[in-house]
Amino acid sequence: MPRLRFETAQDLYETYPTARGDVGVAASEQGSLDFLRSLSDANAMKAALSFCAYLLARREAVAWGCECLRQSEASRPADEIRIAAAEAWVNEPEERNRLRALDLATRSDPREAATWTAFAAGWAGGMAPIDGKHSAPSPQHATAQAIRVALILGGNALPAASRAEVQRSWLEGGMRFALA
Repeated sequence: MPRLRFETAQDLYETYPTARGDVGVAASEQGSLDFLRSLSDANAMKAALSFCAYLLARREAVAWGCECLRQSEASRPADEIRIAAAEAWVNEPEERNRLRALDLATRSDPREAATWTAFAAGWAGGMAPIDGKHSAPSPQHATAQAIRVALILGGNALPAASRAEVQRSWLEGGMRFALA
């Protein structure tokens, strides 16, 4: 069996203190995938999606977020350019692709889920512009937070009757990425 990045939820929270607030559920010594399943079983979908975004490495998290939005009924043709920019970085994680995704995200509507997949790729390392003159290193947690936002927005755009089922399928995909 492949080794997970974080064996327990507590391990993840210790590495990413921001995850504590984003997930909103106290960590335990439970295995990461068991913790994720327990959140899903309790219908704590926002918490489960948030935890999974942190559980995955940045490249896998971006790939997972793009895959989820592509599978959903909420994805629109207008989202394609932002999702494609994020996927370009996943497929070829070079600085030019990261910066292209970041530039596209900053010029897009932050209320749209696909914008956040582009932010996730754009914040996956390197320097991020702060203003026209300065930049700073992208925080380690920024990609996870962006994927979290993308999937929460994407989930909110789904019909209420199918939302939980679609989000559970997203989580299954996230678990596959975690075990790959």
